[in-house]
Amino acid sequence: MFEMEPYFQAIDAAQAPSFELQDPEGNPVRLSDFSDKVVILHFIYANCPDICPLHAEKIAAIQASINDGPMKELVQFISITTDPVNDTPDVLRDYSDRHGLDPSNWVILTKRPDQTENATRVLARDYGLEFTMTADSDMMMHGAVTHVVDIGGRFAAKFHGMDFKNVNLILYVSELINNAQHRRRELSWWDRLTGVFQ
Repeated sequence: MFEMEPYFQAIDAAQAPSFELQDPEGNPVRLSDFSDKVVILHFIYANCPDICPLHAEKIAAIQASINDGPMKELVQFISITTDPVNDTPDVLRDYSDRHGLDPSNWVILTKRPDQTENATRVLARDYGLEFTMTADSDMMMHGAVTHVVDIGGRFAAKFHGMDFKNVNLILYVSELINNAQHRRRELSWWDRLTGVFQ
């Protein structure tokens, strides 16, 4: 992937930063809920005038390609708002329609009532991304990063900015899924072999 995609960064951390947030209906959602899937995660806020809508539409295009094939059931897309005060449940519910995201394997999350106002900005920082409030408006300075969490919760990689090729992210996700299935087959073979001697 390094040779194909200059905006790719391998992370390969044992575990991605965990979280327990909530969806617009108030249902708790944890990263661990999707441990059997590859997670494609990004941070946004609805009033963002430039990068966030473009990033969401890029994610939606990637999702459409993935959902058009056999990987759909093995990939979960997550958007997390860094502006929970202004991104009310109604605003969040409207986000998928505005940007073409498919709710069948996509969810948008916000902080829980018992968390501080900046909880999701702190989470973004845990993922290596800063959302900094500007002094004179409700806008935030930030970059665009697409985070990839492998099956099992390993923080696998980041795709930086908006110029990476969608197909390279899709190929990378496919490789993660194939590797996970291969590991599962090897484990099953070993289980069968060791079972003979027990």
